[in-house]
Amino acid sequence: MRINYLVATVVLLSASTAFDVQAGNSVSVLQFGGTNLSFTSQSTPINNNTATTLQFGSSNTATSLQLGSVSSVNLLTIGQGGTTVTASNTAMAGQGGGSNSSLIGQIGASNAAAIFQLGVLNGSTVLQSAP
Repeated sequence: MRINYLVATVVLLSASTAFDVQAGNSVSVLQFGGTNLSFTSQSTPINNNTATTLQFGSSNTATSLQLGSVSSVNLLTIGQGGTTVTASNTAMAGQGGGSNSSLIGQIGASNAAAIFQLGVLNGSTVLQSAP
């Protein structure tokens, strides 16, 4: 009988561990090239979403969407660096959840950024510079 209970306990712990690992979302994108396009989307009912996108090219476009519940935390970072004198950067961010934080940094001749946040606590920073 002891062995049967021990096996049942091990199976239960394994199932709990697998559930915890899948509760939060994390994504990272790194792109080098002439034209870079990136789209990320994350959704979780209770935990956190984290997204980081870095792009280095003559034309960079990044879109990130994060959705969570009132108790979730969304963290978003987009960095774009133009590699030519006429480089263009476009970044769009959408966040919905309890706590939302976003940072967008762009270096290029033409920079455009848009951020939409819906939540209890929202904070965003946009840094843009031309060479």
